[in-house]
Amino acid sequence: MIEKIPVRDKEVILLTTVFFWAKYQRRKIGTEDFTPTIPNVDMSDPIAILTAGFDILREAHSDRDGSAVEAVAKMAIDHPSRVELFPHLIDKQIRTAMGVAEGIFENQEECAWCEGWSHYDQANPGEFAIEATGEALRLAGRQVGVPWFEKIDQWKDREAIIKAVSGEKLPHRLGGLSTKQPLPKALRQSI
Repeated sequence: MIEKIPVRDKEVILLTTVFFWAKYQRRKIGTEDFTPTIPNVDMSDPIAILTAGFDILREAHSDRDGSAVEAVAKMAIDHPSRVELFPHLIDKQIRTAMGVAEGIFENQEECAWCEGWSHYDQANPGEFAIEATGEALRLAGRQVGVPWFEKIDQWKDREAIIKAVSGEKLPHRLGGLSTKQPLPKALRQSI
């Protein structure tokens, strides 16, 4: 039951999801005038080719307005609905949760690039936010105060929790994040 998840934990899950949704929206690739800087590459050097590819991906997916953590934290802290959405999180906890999520995500994204893909390949910001939140909290739940999330091995279970929390707190507020779904029975029993 979603009701068994502590309110503070729900806020961390929601905050992380909102952070990744905003991070997706803030990519340079999303701006109309974005054109990557293509470096001169020695096409006979495989390492130079890979490095250039990584540089282009890094540039395309970098935050167009500086630090995503600071920008989204400021938005969350100053937002008129802050008391409604995050009443149990102080400013430092908001920044810490987003900083940890950012660090985990960027590490995972570097690994994905080495395999020739990107987490940004998701079809829309909502899907991206849900997947990134599930992975970040699975890897760093303890660091942000939701250690039980690290024990959820199945992706579909993590996704169901994130969607349920988002649907409870954000009905019709962010595209792709307002899906209300019941949690699977086995998962309800483990929370």
